Amino acid sequence: MNMKVSIESGIAKVTLNHPPMNLLAEKVKEEIAQLFRRIAEDEKVRVILFFAQGDHFCCGANLKEFPERIQNKKAREVWDRGHDMLSSILNAPQPTIACIEGSALGGGAELASAFDLRIFESHAQVGYPEVARGVFPGNGGLERLISLVGETHAMRLALTGKKISAEEALRIGLASGVAASGKGRRHCEELANTLSHLPGTAVRTIKQAIRAYVKDPQSFGDKGKEMFYHVHETHDVREAVQAFLEKRKPVFTHL
Repeated sequence: MNMKVSIESGIAKVTLNHPPMNLLAEKVKEEIAQLFRRIAEDEKVRVILFFAQGDHFCCGANLKEFPERIQNKKAREVWDRGHDMLSSILNAPQPTIACIEGSALGGGAELASAFDLRIFESHAQVGYPEVARGVFPGNGGLERLISLVGETHAMRLALTGKKISAEEALRIGLASGVAASGKGRRHCEELANTLSHLPGTAVRTIKQAIRAYVKDPQSFGDKGKEMFYHVHETHDVREAVQAFLEKRKPVFTHL
């Protein structure tokens, strides 16, 4: 199996298990998409945490698949499959966290970019070297890159194909945070634990609200108002206020 998953205390831990390079073969893309769609529907899951087995997060496409792709003119199918993979992560209602260790290159950088929170270990590197292979990022990661870092940085990264450090990724907005080498997993687990204990409906709604605004700022007013109303109708908002007034720790039901 290329993917492993365990669910405990509201946290789904997903592992890409295709070392040493964790290449994104077409079969692996399908497995990731199917798994994330399944987890997205699990109401017991409040946070999704993503790791990769081995020394590297993901070093991109399996180049051994390229000759058959080119010969049989399957580029459009590859595009659709890659976008389906990223969409399955982007559209998950739960907050998603990726722990990036080692290298995240090409399709691996695209994969990492799909997560809401992207924690890089200090030694990690990220890059989009597709241009050296005569192509460009085609899994949906180019669009996501532009959204995260803007046109100027996206141009530099995609046109040159050069790798950047974790600190540089943080500076331009590609990374959400940087953890010490060897401490990334623990950092991400603590972050996931924190999120899992916060009111589940509020957490999901915040993610939904941010995505809605980024997609269409002009129409956000009415959508945001309804989301704001919705969270005020939950059990957890009442519990949070009552706990504050009673000077005690709230007990959330995530309803």
